Amino acid sequence: MRYAIGFAAMFAVCLLGVAILADAQNAAPPELKAARAKAVDFKAELTDGWKAAEPVTVKTAHRPGEPGPEVELRALHDGEHVYIMARWKDATKSDTKKAWVFKAGAWTKAEGDEDRVALAFGGNAAGFAEKGCGALCHNGEMRTTDKAQVADLWHWKAGRGGQHGECDDQHFAGGDKGRPDDAGKSAYETNGDKEGKAPLWVWKEGADIKGAFNADSSVELQGNHEFPEGYSVPSVRLRAPTDSRGDVKAVSNWHDGMWTVVLKRKLDTGNADDVQFKAGESALFAVATLDNKGVDKGTDHAKSGVVKLALAK
Repeated sequence: MRYAIGFAAMFAVCLLGVAILADAQNAAPPELKAARAKAVDFKAELTDGWKAAEPVTVKTAHRPGEPGPEVELRALHDGEHVYIMARWKDATKSDTKKAWVFKAGAWTKAEGDEDRVALAFGGNAAGFAEKGCGALCHNGEMRTTDKAQVADLWHWKAGRGGQHGECDDQHFAGGDKGRPDDAGKSAYETNGDKEGKAPLWVWKEGADIKGAFNADSSVELQGNHEFPEGYSVPSVRLRAPTDSRGDVKAVSNWHDGMWTVVLKRKLDTGNADDVQFKAGESALFAVATLDNKGVDKGTDHAKSGVVKLALAK
């Protein structure tokens, strides 16, 4: 249950968070306008096309009196896909989650985690317009109140595929389903043996250790092979996601203390575990950021209030 409760805290607003979700709870949410463009620069940089998109800046907070980073949002769509850019300050780039390190003749796990940004779309979840993600928090678990209700979650994880083109597509469901993954395989698999004492794979000789750790750049760990002191390898191996789990694509860039992440998804995926979009209509969402950490409690992440995404016809 630790994982369920921990990730529940990821977006849990509950009684603490409701007070900080927006500057004025009864005010209309800020509107993020997604203009229609013939072509969109799928780049994590402020090109002329992205500069033309009207920005909306939202505040985030861990708790009252403890603000998180302000997140600048921009959006565009081309009639087939919607694109959302998020930019926020982060003094350090963290993109390796609890890597394996070889020390004193044995494997150990490093303390470092990864930076993340997540967008939760309310879909038809009851109360989302008023409470945002707080409407999805029930007795310490994130879920909708009814099996017919679905809220969407786009979870960009710097170390687990985010920097290599993928954003984890997940969702919130009702009943005992809680926060399941979308159908299909994720963009990563655990790099660890059954006992959790050593990695399954290590870097292939000659591989670019600053690049992607995947099937092409890795090799199976053989026996009791010795490595140089401080040798490091990621705790996950990247792969191509499948089915609905891989619906959201990403480009990202960290430069001079700021992350720029652009997420791209079809307006209508045809999948029951996704919220669908339509030109000329709108959708409500909230955003959260994490700075080099997982989530063991609700204050680990900084969350925003409700934002209205309005797609031009």
